[in-house]
Amino acid sequence: MKLIDRYLLRTFFVPFAYILLAFCMLYVIFDLFDNLGDFIEGNTPFALIFRYYVVLLPSVWVQIVPVSMFLAVLYSLSTLTKSNELTAMRASGISITRLMAPYMAVGLLATIFVSSIHETIGPPAAYWCHNFVREQKRSDPNLVYIKKQIAVKYQRGRRTWLINELDIRTLEMRGVEITQQREDSSDEWRIRAKEARWLDGRWWLRDTVEQAYDKESNPMGPPHLFLTREMPDLKESPDFFLNETKDPEYLTSSELFEYLKMNKRRDPAALARIRADLHFKIAEPWACMIVMLLGIPFGAQTGRKGAMLGVTLSLGLFFSYYVLSRVGLSMAKNMIIPAWLGPWLVNGLYLIIGGYMIRRMR
Repeated sequence: MKLIDRYLLRTFFVPFAYILLAFCMLYVIFDLFDNLGDFIEGNTPFALIFRYYVVLLPSVWVQIVPVSMFLAVLYSLSTLTKSNELTAMRASGISITRLMAPYMAVGLLATIFVSSIHETIGPPAAYWCHNFVREQKRSDPNLVYIKKQIAVKYQRGRRTWLINELDIRTLEMRGVEITQQREDSSDEWRIRAKEARWLDGRWWLRDTVEQAYDKESNPMGPPHLFLTREMPDLKESPDFFLNETKDPEYLTSSELFEYLKMNKRRDPAALARIRADLHFKIAEPWACMIVMLLGIPFGAQTGRKGAMLGVTLSLGLFFSYYVLSRVGLSMAKNMIIPAWLGPWLVNGLYLIIGGYMIRRMR
């Protein structure tokens, strides 16, 4: 890395670190004001509250990091322009494209980093925090983790599960009914079990009653009783049932994609909403790259015309970008436009605008 690259990156990362820290603190303060009453009512220990915010922050970086980068690049380039350092660099024969290369590299790396967070620890962290807050509001916190009356269709295996209670912590099921169907949709067998547990990579049923059926769905002989029954042919993992109980915002894009593969025959409107959420999760981290494309030309302009212009432009651009992206997501969920078009249209438009503005820089 050349000396000039290190200098440009230092002028960016110093304000970025301060701005990112400030936004994280503001988010924690606003969230604390929102949930403080629940924490007090639930007598939540300070250590657990501290853990809650440590877990929460990575799940919101996809919103905080882009705006922090945008303000940092505005400040960095406006400072370089005001002190005529940027002009001197260009006068020495370095092209504007070469000077902006470190910023573009940071934008790309930030997109990859935020995407990896968004695809790994982000959604599970947000789900844990969601349940933690709900737990403080309940007189019996255990009820937060008990999901009741779950009906799940496993399309790939032609099986339907009716679950009276599912404990999302231990993955234990109580009051389970499993119906296996043939290709012609007739019932092949049905099992009722008092409990179901996932052990050693397979399901174990306790106190089961199994009834087989012919092709006309008539019982074939008396039911069979089992105290304990191992079910190695049931390929549904616990994650399959957990994902059914979660909102899409708490699922990664890979989990949403797997959900779509297993539920191809569901209601088209419901699948359209899931597809829109899938594309939005993939498209959202690209905001890091977009803010760099927009921030570079506006940052240089701010240095010549004043700081207020940069602040005004930053607020206007972010307001328009996030509003339009949410409008596109809403239209995709309501099947007004294709599911992929809503989340990606705004990204594509702003990428083109940013690239065009950088190309016109003098």
